[in-house]
Amino acid sequence: MTSARGMLRALALAWIAALLASCSTLDNALRPRLVSEPAEVPAAIERAERELAEGRSELALRRARDARDVRGTPPEQRDRLDLLIERAAAAHIEELAARPGGAGKLSELVEAGLPKQLAVSAGVRAARVYLAANKPYRAFTTLRKLEEKFPRHHGRAEAGEILADAGLRLADDPWGFLFFSARDDGVEVLEYLVLTYPGERRCADAFAKLAQIYEEDKRYPLAIQRHEELLFSHGDHPLASASEARIPALRLRGHESPEYDRGELLRARGELEAWLSRRAGDPLEPSVRLDYADCLQRLVRSDLGIARFYERIERSHGARYHAERALRLALDTTNPKLIAEARSLLESLPMPKPGESTPLGDEYFSSESAALRDAVGREQAGSDTQSIEARP
Repeated sequence: MTSARGMLRALALAWIAALLASCSTLDNALRPRLVSEPAEVPAAIERAERELAEGRSELALRRARDARDVRGTPPEQRDRLDLLIERAAAAHIEELAARPGGAGKLSELVEAGLPKQLAVSAGVRAARVYLAANKPYRAFTTLRKLEEKFPRHHGRAEAGEILADAGLRLADDPWGFLFFSARDDGVEVLEYLVLTYPGERRCADAFAKLAQIYEEDKRYPLAIQRHEELLFSHGDHPLASASEARIPALRLRGHESPEYDRGELLRARGELEAWLSRRAGDPLEPSVRLDYADCLQRLVRSDLGIARFYERIERSHGARYHAERALRLALDTTNPKLIAEARSLLESLPMPKPGESTPLGDEYFSSESAALRDAVGREQAGSDTQSIEARP
C-alpha cells in the first residue's frame, strides 16, 4: 500500500511540474519588461554587458532579449544585441550546467526562443546533466523534444552518445513496478536511437543490446533483424563478427522442435559456411562450428523424415533421393550413429520403378507443409524410441 501511495504521489508531483512548465511561456509574457522604449536600448546594452561581466548571466540575457524585442532600434544596436544575447546565453548555459538541479532550467531554454545553435546546446547540456544525475529517462525525453523542435540539429553526434548511455543503463537496470520496468524504458530509448540516428557509431551497441533483449524474450525474428541492421549500418564495427554469427544461431533456436522450416535451415547453413570461410581463427569459431554441426544434423534428420514419408506412400524414387542426400550430409557431420542410420535406411529402400515420377522439390516441404511436419515428426519420434530402447 505504501508503495502504491508513493507512486501516486510521484505521479501527482510530475503532473504539477508539467503544469508549471506549461505556464512558463505565459509567465514570461506577463513579467515586467526591463526595456520597452528605443531610447532605453543604449543604456540597457551597457548595463547588460556589466551584468554579464559580473557573472549575472541570467539577468543580462533577460535584459538583452527585452531590448532586442523593442521595435525601432537602429540596425547597429540590433547587431550588437544579437552578439550580446549569444554571449549571455552561452554563459548562462555553462552556469546552469554546473548548478545542481540546473537541468530543468536548461531544458526550458530549448523553448525560450534562443537562436537554434544555442537552444540545441542548452538541450544537449540538459540531457547530459540529467544523465549525470542518474535520470537517464529524463535525458531521453529532453533529447526527443529537442529533435522534434530542431530536426537534424548540429548536436546529433553528442545526442546519440547520451541516448546510447541512457538506453544501455536503463536496459541493464533490474528495477520494475507493476507493469513498468526500467528495461522496457531502455528498449524504448534504444529503439528511438537506432531509428532517429541510425548512422551514429554508438548505434552498434544499441543494436546489439536490443538483439540480446529480444533473444532473451524469445522474439527471435526481431533479434535477427537488429543483428542484420547492425551489419548493414556498422559492418566494420568490432561487434559485427558476433552479430553475423548470432543470426544463423537464432534461426536454429527459433526452430527447436522437429517442425522446422527446411528453407531456414539451408539459409542458416549458408550463413554459417560464409562466416567460417571469412573469419577463420576468430574467438567465436568453436561455437560457430557447433552451430554448423547442429544445422547439418537437422538437415540430415529432415531428409531422413522425408525419405520415410516417401517410403510410406511407396514412391521409392523420392525415398532414395532423400536418403542419399541424408547420407552425404551425415558423412559431413562425422556423426557415426547418424551415418549408420542414413546408410541403413538407404540400403533398405527398393530401387525406383520404371517411369516413377521425380521427387518433389524442397519448397514443397516448407514450414507450412503438413507433409514435412508429419515426416519429420515421425522421424524424431522414431529416433527417440530407438534411444530409449538402446538404454540399459
